[in-house]
Amino acid sequence: MRSTSKAAAAVAMTPATAKGEQTRAFLLTTAARVFAEGGYTATTMADLITASGLTKGAFYFYFRSKSDLALAVLADQQARWLSRVHQDVMSEPTAAAQLRALVPAMLRLIEDDPGAWSITRLTKELAADADVAAEVGKPMADWVALVADIVRRGQAEGELRTGLDPHAVAAVLVGAFDGLKTITDILTEAGDPAQRATAFQNRAHTLLALVEQALLAPSPDDAEPPS
Repeated sequence: MRSTSKAAAAVAMTPATAKGEQTRAFLLTTAARVFAEGGYTATTMADLITASGLTKGAFYFYFRSKSDLALAVLADQQARWLSRVHQDVMSEPTAAAQLRALVPAMLRLIEDDPGAWSITRLTKELAADADVAAEVGKPMADWVALVADIVRRGQAEGELRTGLDPHAVAAVLVGAFDGLKTITDILTEAGDPAQRATAFQNRAHTLLALVEQALLAPSPDDAEPPS
């Protein structure tokens, strides 16, 4: 039960005052950016404290360790993702339209908040910690479940191809999207966030095009005429 208590403590440490909440939100945004740039393992508490501009004592008032802060960043970024989904994706009228809106929504999230890039790297590195692995995996499982529900409804509505397991499809899509982040990090020249963003956008739109071709059910107009 250590993972649950540790993760819950990291997320629940929200100060009671408005100023305290603002400071905590600032620290989460700053830490997300620092983790996105350097990764969890290579980033030190000294790096995080320096980036925040706070004294060591003030910083430790909000987060006692790097893992506590990283868990809180994951929870915060997950909340931002769910908010963007409900705003930009779930408002679409059909499951097929929601599926098409997923990638653009994520691209806008990353453009608006570069710290969102840190999620994949943080999740992978923190998952190696047995104390928090279960809690770290929950946001990813929630994302897969959400996409699987869209696919399932699309199949029921006749807009998406049947015969494929919705959960398997969702896991492949989520894995492909996060994999694009990893390969973009590897192939992009270090220290060039603009080049990275452009490359990622191009690859993400390619992924969306492949998804549409593979999953969208053919319309009656696409049927071959009788011979």
